Amino acid sequence: MTALWLAALVCCLMLADKMMRRDDAERKYGAFFEDKQGFDVLFFGTSRVLDAIQPMELWRDYGMTSYNMGNNSEPLGMTCHVLKLAMGVHKPKVAVVDVYYMNHALDEAWTYPYRHVFLDAVPFGRAKIEAVRASLPQSEWMEFLMPFSLYHGRWDEILSGQTERMIDCEPYMMGSELHVGVESRDDYAITTQALEEELPGMQGMRDIAALCRENGIELVFVALPGHASEQEQMAMNSAGIVAQELGVPFVNMMQEDVIDRQTDCFDQLGHLNPGGASKVTAYLGAWLTENYALEDHRGDAAYDFWNENLKAFEAHRARVWPQ
Repeated sequence: MTALWLAALVCCLMLADKMMRRDDAERKYGAFFEDKQGFDVLFFGTSRVLDAIQPMELWRDYGMTSYNMGNNSEPLGMTCHVLKLAMGVHKPKVAVVDVYYMNHALDEAWTYPYRHVFLDAVPFGRAKIEAVRASLPQSEWMEFLMPFSLYHGRWDEILSGQTERMIDCEPYMMGSELHVGVESRDDYAITTQALEEELPGMQGMRDIAALCRENGIELVFVALPGHASEQEQMAMNSAGIVAQELGVPFVNMMQEDVIDRQTDCFDQLGHLNPGGASKVTAYLGAWLTENYALEDHRGDAAYDFWNENLKAFEAHRARVWPQ
């Protein structure tokens, strides 16, 4: 009888846990975990990835199946754990990893809350337990393994029906989001200098490269264009040195005329609006198809649902960005 009551209690807690969570994780990653066909390319990194790369445009123009795995404020050390969990579901042919957070360590506490969007979407199991234990201090384990402990205070939001989104994406967008607005910066200057010291993200790059080699995944590091301080640019330039040491391609779009910084960013932090995102997506799509043998799936009936998603995506884009 005691065992029966304990089982019922656990079931009730898990149900409450699911009901109390925000829906960001489902909207962002539901399509990834539910997909049966797999993805040829996965994009990883910070919110700059989230806003800069549109998988549906890659599908439209190249027939490329891809997913935007970008998360807000994700250090490269965390990206390694996200990649490991992701490839346990879908192992891509190519992993494209953003190096914007070179200066940020895995144990920076202020970045912890943003990890919920991905980790909440990961089914409970051994892999998730290992990732939480490896990427977070013990004081955070319960919150990330049983988020009910965090979200028990959400009654006001639930009863009022008002829940603030952490990520503005829909399932048909394959993990990306569209942020509308234009913010220019007149004081912007490009630097080609690099930092000489060891940066926290460098070990993350090495771990990611080792993980990809062990699993037969082609790896590409990228620096996405947008507003960035001189220090941030120097850190990203340092990533190019590490990438060269690792024998991994490095696409530094900070040094290329891919976007117009007067019109293509929606905020002062350098996140791209839909116009800028389309330019970066087209640039990366051309680069990837030129350098890797990626299959064009547009003629395959098994991928017809991508065309339905494309219609929904293009209608959404036209509605929020009628330019």
